[in-house]
Amino acid sequence: MMEILRRLLQPRLLPPTKDGYQAPVGALADGWTCDDPSCGGGEFFDPAKAAIPRRCASCGSGTYPVPAWPWWHGARRAELDALSDQAGQEGDEVLGTLVDFHLLTWTFENHLMLGHRRDALVSLQETDVRLRTAMREDRFFTEGSYRLELVRGALRSGDPDTALRVIEPWVALAREEGAGYGTDLKSDNAARTNYRCLVAACLAWTEDARTSNHGRRTTLVTWTLDTAGAHHVRDWLTGPQDAALDALEPGRRGRR
Repeated sequence: MMEILRRLLQPRLLPPTKDGYQAPVGALADGWTCDDPSCGGGEFFDPAKAAIPRRCASCGSGTYPVPAWPWWHGARRAELDALSDQAGQEGDEVLGTLVDFHLLTWTFENHLMLGHRRDALVSLQETDVRLRTAMREDRFFTEGSYRLELVRGALRSGDPDTALRVIEPWVALAREEGAGYGTDLKSDNAARTNYRCLVAACLAWTEDARTSNHGRRTTLVTWTLDTAGAHHVRDWLTGPQDAALDALEPGRRGRR
């Protein structure tokens, strides 16, 4: 009886993720995915109020956990390593390139999580150079998703100042209409994606609790509204972005 009670009361160990990452004892999950890749089932939830189902409600297959933050960081590395192996085995250069850029964003965030800010800034500089080179060489390449992840990684690590080091030159690049930031968003999917990601990054910064009294908040809000209000950008934002911008500046659309 005592052994049964001990097992029931001891901290829970999440099952491994689909890529083999084993979260430590006591780690929480905030979602799950179906183990059948053709199903696509899964959901996110409040880890304090929900649990991982044993079977997918759509197809009946088993499930894998999606660890909550910060354990998601380790799970993400396992996922990227698995994708890198897949790209190598299949000779898929496109997938390999995408994974390489995701690994750069992961490494940047990992330095910040470990408190190695100088290493993070070196990593950021390398990533910036590689992204700009990729944009000049391939007009269909979308750098915005990677820069957005850099900003989110810095914010998750509690470092809004480093997030600004990502955003400031990004805003300048967009204002200069550099590679990947044209004005014909209707026919240019890369530019459309890049601008949307830039607006998303600015909004993420303004919505972070640590920036409410930040010395550069007014500047960042101005960057956000100027970017989103540009004639070639404003009609291509998402519904949630428009709602967030309206909250940032009530009556914004009425004054356009």
